Amino acid sequence: MQEHKTSVTDQLSLIKTRLGQGAFRQDLISHWGGCAVTGYSDPALLVASHIKPWSKANNQERLDPFNGLLLLANLDKAFDSGLISFKQNGLIMLSPHLRNPEQLGINATMQVDLAPEHQTYMRYHREQVFKA
Repeated sequence: MQEHKTSVTDQLSLIKTRLGQGAFRQDLISHWGGCAVTGYSDPALLVASHIKPWSKANNQERLDPFNGLLLLANLDKAFDSGLISFKQNGLIMLSPHLRNPEQLGINATMQVDLAPEHQTYMRYHREQVFKA
């Protein structure tokens, strides 16, 4: 059995990434105080979700707290999958591909209070991630 060895450079890169993600999560907890949509505040059940996906963002965008929403896991999964997004005024958008949203506790009256700094990221999400 071959043992997987990670180079020192790769290890340092992974550590920096994990620390950055931890700082990003803490920034979102401080900013939102709970789920950005529902207000639920137990951090154990909240996910730090990128608005513009990590894979598409540059290093500055990846750690920018305005590129993030603190969400309950069901909302995070729907958001990351493009099954929900949010209009400029913060009102939720439901994809026609989202089946039975009410079973997930998701409804058309949900909204998020977006700051002006969120808007560029959210526009990206609506145009590039959301499944209209």
